[in-house]
Amino acid sequence: MQPLPAERYEMCEWRSCKVAPDYHVTVDYMRYSVPFGLIGTQVDVRLTDTAVTVMSGGEAVAEHRRLRGRKGQYSTLVEHMPPAHAAMDSPWSPERFSSWAHRIGAETGAVVDRLLASRPVVEQAFVPARNILGLSKAYSPGLLERACARSNALGAVPSYTALKNAILAIRATDAGARASGRPSGADGGPVDRAKSAGRLRDADAYRRGGDREC
Repeated sequence: MQPLPAERYEMCEWRSCKVAPDYHVTVDYMRYSVPFGLIGTQVDVRLTDTAVTVMSGGEAVAEHRRLRGRKGQYSTLVEHMPPAHAAMDSPWSPERFSSWAHRIGAETGAVVDRLLASRPVVEQAFVPARNILGLSKAYSPGLLERACARSNALGAVPSYTALKNAILAIRATDAGARASGRPSGADGGPVDRAKSAGRLRDADAYRRGGDREC
């Protein structure tokens, strides 16, 4: 009889994934890095209960502990990173995202800059930044700028979902204001007509007797 295997047998499943421009593959909403030279290629991913192994050309090119819990987590290995993260000739660089955001407006620029600075590995912010900036096309640059102003006022780490919800809330407020004939402010809130009218009477105008303007 042959000796028992040194490791316990584990059930596995296989997936096929395309390596994203941030050199990660996405499996069950989690992101795992691979060598950056594989960007854009199709790879096979072997999943067990505890490990994620990425295969290319029949060889294992990356292995990670399988992530559990909150969606959107990253497992990034230093040896997979490109030598120059901020190459300006790459559409996936911090400078490119920051420049795109600041062209939309100062508030959007501040949101994306905070997002880029919030991740331990800057590439982990590239997909969220692209999704956030894509809201300027799905809705409008003006709506995104107003939503970002709200996010900056709160000081929270920005997210695509929070900004999209803010845009929808601002649109609903604007629609309600138009329906009622009430103007809305830059942040989506109602405008005080008395303050915007430009003509205010003080208490003397309502006193009985005395000189009054005819």
